[in-house]
Amino acid sequence: MIERQIFIGGCSRSGTTLLGSMLGGHSRAISTPESHFKQTALRSLGGNLNAFDVDEAYARIKDSFRFKIWEVDPPPLPDHITSYAGLLNWLAALYARQVGKDQAEIWVDHTPENATYATMLFELFPQAKLLHIVRDGRGVAASIMPLDWGPNTILRAAHWWVEYVSYGLALEHTYPERVLRVHYEGLVTDPQSTLQAICQFAELDLQPAMLEAAGFQVPAYTASQHELVGQKPDPSRATRWEKRLTQREIELFEYATRDYLGYLGYPLRFGWQAQAASPVETAGLALREAYRFAFANRVRWLRRGARVMLPAGSRKES
Repeated sequence: MIERQIFIGGCSRSGTTLLGSMLGGHSRAISTPESHFKQTALRSLGGNLNAFDVDEAYARIKDSFRFKIWEVDPPPLPDHITSYAGLLNWLAALYARQVGKDQAEIWVDHTPENATYATMLFELFPQAKLLHIVRDGRGVAASIMPLDWGPNTILRAAHWWVEYVSYGLALEHTYPERVLRVHYEGLVTDPQSTLQAICQFAELDLQPAMLEAAGFQVPAYTASQHELVGQKPDPSRATRWEKRLTQREIELFEYATRDYLGYLGYPLRFGWQAQAASPVETAGLALREAYRFAFANRVRWLRRGARVMLPAGSRKES
């Protein structure tokens, strides 16, 4: 039975899944796949928690593409589930039983967008806490650009990172007692101390299994983009962007974000010497972004989406 929740939020590719996998290693915690359907189902029903049809919410969640990624065969809704919070806790418990953690009491939800609608989460779950994970934006850019979703060029990645980190910073300011900032670099270079601080904040005991970062079963749908999940934190991951980005990409990122990296404790390579993109560079980046969005990424999304719609037994592991 789920009794409390730990939400993780932040810019995508900042380590939300890594942190979820570490916390999910706790004997009393279950780390579920991302649950974007939480807020979409609520919004589709008008967003009024005082006049809420839990049966309709369950029906919409079951039809959600995002819920199908969980690969849970949903049973009939029990009579005792009468609230939206109760419904979400019950779904997390269903998933826990499916992966063999029947005794789980703590739901760890590492959906990055949690930081953008945390007020809703805190209203639903008055005892919940949220971990805002922050990563060097240059590392985020190097991680996101090759994928088939999100920004595909350095300038768009820079503005995208600033936008989503800003949600988390505002959240920290608004709920200082319920939100803790965690740096991705701390997780991979000093996991013991970083997890100790997290556990103190979240009222957990630090268990050795959490340091293995193997407490999350990656869904088949996202396996290709989470190849490192299940491996112990590697300190080299903190600065891997230095080899994956060109010097010009680093310069363009720093020009676009100004002092933002410095505000978060990340030293700049170029600082005020960074030069803006030329008209030719800007046009080239815009064309690349348009092509990836309109063609290459769409084809891969359709292919992956078709796999999710197949019966669970007919899917092959990636």
